[in-house]
Amino acid sequence: MQTHHWPAQQRVHAGIGALEKALPRELDAFGWQRPLLITTNSLIRSGMAERVRALLGDRCAGMVADIPAHSPIVAVARLVAAFRAERADGVVALGGGSVIDATKAMLVALGAGLATGDITGDTLVKASGGGTSHWGTDFSRPRMIAIPTTLSAAEFTSFGGVTDTAIGRKLMVGHPLSVPISVIQDPACTMDTPAELLLSTAARSVDHSVEGFCSVNTSPISDATAIEAARRMWSALPRMHANPADPQARGDAQAAAWLSIQGRSGGVTHGASHGIGYLLGGGFNVPHGLTSCVMLPAVLRWNRPVNEARQQAFCERVGLDPSRPLADHVEALFASVGLATRLSQVGVGPDRFEKLAAMYDGTGPIAANPRPVKGAADLLEIIALAA
Repeated sequence: MQTHHWPAQQRVHAGIGALEKALPRELDAFGWQRPLLITTNSLIRSGMAERVRALLGDRCAGMVADIPAHSPIVAVARLVAAFRAERADGVVALGGGSVIDATKAMLVALGAGLATGDITGDTLVKASGGGTSHWGTDFSRPRMIAIPTTLSAAEFTSFGGVTDTAIGRKLMVGHPLSVPISVIQDPACTMDTPAELLLSTAARSVDHSVEGFCSVNTSPISDATAIEAARRMWSALPRMHANPADPQARGDAQAAAWLSIQGRSGGVTHGASHGIGYLLGGGFNVPHGLTSCVMLPAVLRWNRPVNEARQQAFCERVGLDPSRPLADHVEALFASVGLATRLSQVGVGPDRFEKLAAMYDGTGPIAANPRPVKGAADLLEIIALAA
């Protein structure tokens, strides 16, 4: 039996000018009088945060901007404290995956009534759950409007990764009502995003598409959205690289990012590329977009003995040469826009491979890989292919 889950998300506004048109309308629709703006210091410096704050006007309860990469749990605790101190009634999250995932974790903590001093990796994981479709009746939980500035697609899932810096590990937390209730995809909101960050998060969306299509529990809707996402991103990524000022290319990439995650948000599992990426992010501070760049080709090569037909079908449906391995197509795409494709290029050399493999605890996306990963020895094989 196949089961698709619909997230508790009401609307997605997309296109040039969507920010100014949609944000005031959404605030009125939800009746928020004191929304908290969560963003980053870089977006304050660029002026993007002030632009959003101006749209919030007198309703803005305050702004929190010190959200580091990988959403550390200490930052989640600061958000919880700020939300309560400002007596906020909703959240506007402006930023990439780190901002949006930290906000999800904040909503989990608030929904569970966790005291600021009690927010740890263990308590956040215990407060998570409910299943994607098990919305329940607790609609008193605060919700989020997301305004993404990257292409990670975090805004379309109810779960996200936070980092327990004490153990150097990425933990997945979430609740069905942590998914943004509304998303505003405006290409203009990505214009200040550093080029490598934007392009590498586009690569992350390619990873969503590929691992979603090659998953062990695909569905008709996940197949369709994965293929269309890949078609769009194979076109948009080189165009963004060639002409960073092209808003149409950015809009196409945003659409691809949205489509790429539909399978995962509906219950389709990802595999070892995502799973090893979590280990690289939590333990070695490698940005998640770059983890996809270096790990996806290697994982595809390692998986090929068990799902070569599926990988070939992906090539055929996307319009890639099916006589050439999918891993080669992916690696060539990433390299063509100047992204890293090897662990050595992101500062992880052979002397750290055993530490990386030893971090796997038998759970997460690695456990759902199409070719079963039986332990550290298998992980070392995959990691060596990415050296």
